[in-house]
Amino acid sequence: MGVSSQMFGKVAIVMKNGLELKPEVIETIREMSNAQVEIIHYNEMKKSDLDSDLVITIGGDGTFVRASNLIQNSLILGINAEPHKSEGALTSIDLCALEKLREVFSGRYEVKKLQRAMVALNGKVLDEHALNEVYIGAINQFHSSRYKIRFRGQEEEHRSSGVLVSTGTGSRAWFYSAGGKAFEPHEERLGFIVREPYFGKRLFKPKLISGFIDKGEKIIIEPKRDFGGVLAINDSTYDFNNGDVAEIQLSNKPLEVIVVK
Repeated sequence: MGVSSQMFGKVAIVMKNGLELKPEVIETIREMSNAQVEIIHYNEMKKSDLDSDLVITIGGDGTFVRASNLIQNSLILGINAEPHKSEGALTSIDLCALEKLREVFSGRYEVKKLQRAMVALNGKVLDEHALNEVYIGAINQFHSSRYKIRFRGQEEEHRSSGVLVSTGTGSRAWFYSAGGKAFEPHEERLGFIVREPYFGKRLFKPKLISGFIDKGEKIIIEPKRDFGGVLAINDSTYDFNNGDVAEIQLSNKPLEVIVVK
């Protein structure tokens, strides 16, 4: 995308748990932004807290991802506060380069879009729109996951180590390690992979074990466990057992990330 001239009236700053910053860091951001600034701590963050023109995360990739899952329409920019500890693959600047924010608050920046996954659990769309992946399976990884899966007119019952549904952003992490094929963060599709599917002699011969969910499509999963099942988006978990239904598809609200040159 091209350079933007948008200015910001309200800025939310999301702080990593336990992060200790010099007081002048926040004051510098306030001075540069000339905006209403609200400080939000990671473990207290809610979707409504992020209803701002711009969300700035200060921490590492984990802080960025958690905020990214809850954002609805705001722009986001990540600051890597601990580059000696965090890769900062999703952040735009390091804390030591804070002066680069002056360009942003002057309207000189670019925006890239990262696709997210949207989940409807029992007919209700969850607050989190997953930037990385959605996991469905047993909460204890040494237990078998049992579920029915429906996709493109096919239906199967599985025994496996669970299902991952990934965006392009998440496709180079857990999804890739589980055998998935990496794809680009801007691509308007999701990937799914069944982890360690069980192949039986007669009843279980699964074919729906990996693929891509294109824009406008959804994958539907119904658990067959009476207890111990979970649907997880980052560190948000939901009980997911017999009688529940999850529908996963591409979000209609991609994440808009500020890029600083």
